[in-house]
Amino acid sequence: MKKLYIAIAVSLITLSLLNAKKLPVDRVTGLINDTGIEDIKENCTVCHTGRFIVVNGGNKKFWMYKVRLMQYAYGLWRLKPKVKKRIIYYLSKHYSKKHNVSLEEN
Repeated sequence: MKKLYIAIAVSLITLSLLNAKKLPVDRVTGLINDTGIEDIKENCTVCHTGRFIVVNGGNKKFWMYKVRLMQYAYGLWRLKPKVKKRIIYYLSKHYSKKHNVSLEEN
C-alpha cells in the first residue's frame, strides 16, 4: 500500500511539473516577464544587467538587504514604498535561488 501512495505522489508531482506554465522572458533584460518587471527595468537594470540579478538569489530578507545596499553604497535613489515592495516581491518570487548564467548570449 505504501508503494501505491508513493507512486501516486510521484505521478502527481510529475504531472504538475509537466503542466507548469513557463513564464515568458523579457527580451531586453532576460528576466521573467511578470508583475514588477517594469519596476526592475526602471530602477535596477539602469545600472546593471539582468544577469547580475539572476546570479544572486535569496528570500525577501536577502533582496531587502540588496536593495538597501544599492541605495546606501551605490547611489540607488529612494524608492516609493509600493515600488520597493513590488521589487522585493518580484525578486524573491522569481529569483529566490542563484542561477548559473552562460557567458554566451542566447
